[in-house]
Parts: sequence; structure tokens; C-alpha cells
Amino acid sequence: MPTLVADTLGHRYGMLLLFRRLSFSLEGGASLAVTGANGAGKSTLLRILAGVLAPKAGTVTLTANGRELPADDHPLHAGLVAPALGVYDDLTARENLVFLAQARRLSEAPSRIESVLERVGLSGRAGDLVGTYSSGMRQRVKYAAALLADPPLLLLDEPAANLDAAGRELVDRVMDDQLARDRLVVVATNRADEAARHDRQLRIEDHQ
Repeated sequence: MPTLVADTLGHRYGMLLLFRRLSFSLEGGASLAVTGANGAGKSTLLRILAGVLAPKAGTVTLTANGRELPADDHPLHAGLVAPALGVYDDLTARENLVFLAQARRLSEAPSRIESVLERVGLSGRAGDLVGTYSSGMRQRVKYAAALLADPPLLLLDEPAANLDAAGRELVDRVMDDQLARDRLVVVATNRADEAARHDRQLRIEDHQ
């Protein structure tokens, strides 16, 4: 069962303090909602938890398969969906995932790619250029990319952004499936109704 431990995290941009002494622990099968106003640091915290941004203070530890992951491996075991993450418009959805699979040296990549494309409802348009997609379909590509390696940790920044009702139901199913398989889910949101569905809540402003 994976675990995620944040120990006295702190981060700032220049003189702008986002948070300090932020700590929590999460075990597989549990979810955490990170809440706060726009610009409070929710997106930054998720990037730190994903292992793609180093905090100014404190540590993040992710364990999977009974071992603590080194910092270099941490991002390979985290799936991140965020507005700032882009996809390649001049590639098809399938080609985007092939590129990512090659970069991560994933085994059984072809079958895994088709599986996640079906899971996010893009099988019928997988051969079309992403540049022809609506904003909601592009968001689905990001979910496919985040799920490609079947990560123990899934991080969602404003998970329902650009999605219609069917897309929001998809996100709920993805989260429920991850938790049912004892994975970790962390969501950043400023919506109270969205935060309420998670096991725990962490308010960024309480750590400033």
C-alpha cells in the first residue's frame, strides 16, 4: 500500500510566502482535498507532491511496493493533471501517449495506451490531431497521460476544469477506481462541494 508523507513543507517565490510548516500523511485508499483561494499555492503544492518541483523547505516521501522512492523516481510514480500541463497539438492523442510511454520506457505500452484511451472515452478520436480537440477532450488526454503508468499517486489540479457533465462523471469514476485499488488521490480545488467528497481537507491559508 503506497504512502505519501509531507514533512514541514515551505515554499515561496521571492518575498511571496505561499506556505510553511505544512505537514500531512496519507495512506493508500485515502484522498486529500487541498483548498484555498486562487493564488494561495495549491498548484505549487501539487507540483511539489508530484516530485517535479523542489520545496524551499521540508521533504516529501512517497513509498510504493514497500519501498521509499528516491527523488529521481518519484515523478515516474505520480500522475499529475493540471491546467499548466500541455499536450502536443500536432500529434494525435495516441501519438502523445506513445511519446510519453517511450520517454518513460513503459513495458506493454501498446496495450496500456489503448486501455487508457478507452478509459477516458477517446478511443473513437484517438487518431485525430489533438489540435482539433475541444478543451474538454484535451483535458481527457491529460487524464490518459496521467493514468498511463498506473501510478500509485494521482494528483488533480482543478479536476473538473473544461469538462462537461459526462467528463465530470469520468473524473469521479477515475478517482473511485484509484481509491478502490488502494491508490492515493490528492485534489486541489476551491469548490467546497468538490472538497467535501474527499476523506481529508487541507486549507493552504492555515499554513501561511
